[in-house]
Amino acid sequence: MIAFDLEAIKGIVKRELTKYFRAKQLIMSSLIMPIIFMLFLRPGFANIGGGGAGINMLNYLGAGIICMVFIMSGIMMTGMPIIFDKMLGFQDIYAVAPVKRRNLVLGFLIAGAIKSCFMALIVIIIGLFTGLFPYDWGLGWAGCLLSIVPLAATMFFGAMIYGCIGLVISAKTDMTNSFLWNNLINMPLVFVSGAIIPIDAFGKTAEYALLFNPTTWMADAIRVWLGGEIGTAGTAKAFFGGNLLLGYLADLAVLALLGVLLFYLAFKIFGNSLTESSGGMAGTIHRKSAEVREKMFKDLEPEDRHIMMKVTNKIDMMKMGQIMQFASEGKQDIAVKMLKDAGINDEDISKFFAAGMRMMRKMRKQAQK
Repeated sequence: MIAFDLEAIKGIVKRELTKYFRAKQLIMSSLIMPIIFMLFLRPGFANIGGGGAGINMLNYLGAGIICMVFIMSGIMMTGMPIIFDKMLGFQDIYAVAPVKRRNLVLGFLIAGAIKSCFMALIVIIIGLFTGLFPYDWGLGWAGCLLSIVPLAATMFFGAMIYGCIGLVISAKTDMTNSFLWNNLINMPLVFVSGAIIPIDAFGKTAEYALLFNPTTWMADAIRVWLGGEIGTAGTAKAFFGGNLLLGYLADLAVLALLGVLLFYLAFKIFGNSLTESSGGMAGTIHRKSAEVREKMFKDLEPEDRHIMMKVTNKIDMMKMGQIMQFASEGKQDIAVKMLKDAGINDEDISKFFAAGMRMMRKMRKQAQK
């Protein structure tokens, strides 16, 4: 059974979200294009017409714009922070982190999905004022509320799928070429799909080709819960006689198959990229620190070595030296406070001091010899 380190995942997610919500200009600039599409291009395209008889193009385009948010933010918001980390040398820190790489990958994917869903939520709220509501299933507002949970789950799953693409790009490119690859992938995913234009408007030959674009299925799945308008080429009307739920399950099946493939690629390619040094100064320092700790603790008993590694992984060596100095000078309360401030609980603190005393006794005996 594959196990995950929830603390490591939570740490990655917290770090990424903290950086994101501090960058107010980044949030505002990334929302400009979707908001313009929702407020101006959506009603403009809808008034032009097209898409087949009986299609509410306002609802149809609304879900497509949400997909556009996921594609552009999912790929960019998941991949770009990692490229910045490579430039600053933090990739070396990930490489020597004492956790499985699958935890790092999952942490980045979850953080990217949360950022994408946050952006999509803002666009959806704007859409509410222009008539784009969750599908009511004939139950009025109660039906709209029931659609919110599956809509949110679908959006989160879709954001993680597109985040996998961002991770793969970030693992194999640098800052200069990342924008080229992002544009090269973003545009076809958005416009060569059923997200903005119903696929039956492309003609029969192109219609079948567009079914290989995951965005066609993603937009279709979102439309089931947001607006309830899947279009004449949606899976429900095309294959299940208009049954929205059966069509939604078909969409999920295709997306799940694609998701397994992309998750595997992200775990494999991004995980392997962590073995490559980014050449940053910060990574070099942390790598040397890890080597020093291994050498210091190698002769300890397994339980003592485990607690020492656990504590020193959360505190840099300079601060650890201060803590040990305070402890040796009898200023135990200051040392304990510094450990607690680093997020270490009382039980681990007691074990740490006990292991430290045993380590010091061993070092004295070796010095006497």
